[in-house]
Amino acid sequence: MTDKKLYLILQSVLCILLVVLLAGSAVSIFREGSAQKAENPMEWIFTPEKIAEKFKPIAPLFFGAVGLTVAGWILSVKDAHAEAPVRDVELARDLTVSRVAVPDEEMKKERLRQKRTLYGGWALFFLCMVPIGIYLAGSEHFPEGNLEEMIGSLSVHTIPWIILGLGCLMLSTVLQEKSMLRETAAAQLRIRSKKEAGVQPEPKAYPCGKNPKPKRRLQVIAVIAAVVFIILGICNGSAKAVHTKAANICTECVGLG
Repeated sequence: MTDKKLYLILQSVLCILLVVLLAGSAVSIFREGSAQKAENPMEWIFTPEKIAEKFKPIAPLFFGAVGLTVAGWILSVKDAHAEAPVRDVELARDLTVSRVAVPDEEMKKERLRQKRTLYGGWALFFLCMVPIGIYLAGSEHFPEGNLEEMIGSLSVHTIPWIILGLGCLMLSTVLQEKSMLRETAAAQLRIRSKKEAGVQPEPKAYPCGKNPKPKRRLQVIAVIAAVVFIILGICNGSAKAVHTKAANICTECVGLG
């Protein structure tokens, strides 16, 4: 392992650790301040004294990470592959496979595995969204008055499922790419064997099975998610609450109406 790579790993670990500690300190200040605010509603939660108290134990790590970053910038230490183009595994697969006239059983098996992995990943993702939809549809989960408690309960019941769903999509993508690499290797072996036999590769006859463009797919998913959440908001009474707050702002704060 080179010194440059070791430096980049150390810098990344310090930055991640610093972000976690700062986020934990902010949450700790908020929880302690909320408990004190129940006794004194006029007391500020985030005060300079509280921030300084929580930041003091983290200060050495913070200044160490900043110093390490500045040193790397001065010494021009950076990842040599940072500006390299990202390899498109799917495009490389399609270009290689297009030179094979008739796919063999191994290539067909990998293509079928890719489709199953794709559909399975999205199926697991939407399955993880079901508990979130059930929770959002219940109006009893959104009581009036205690906003902090409502947000905390919402986070506990939704964030783990969101993380799990995104994890399923990430795992599905990794498995698809590995399958594409195996399919590409099988196609290259087929092309190499034909060249050694003196047979020229025929033009594209392999059904690439083009999927919809990722951008179009994301747009459709975003529209469906928006419609679902609008319906859930109407069911749990959020639409009425938003309308009431908007009317109060217009009539009391802005002075309209």
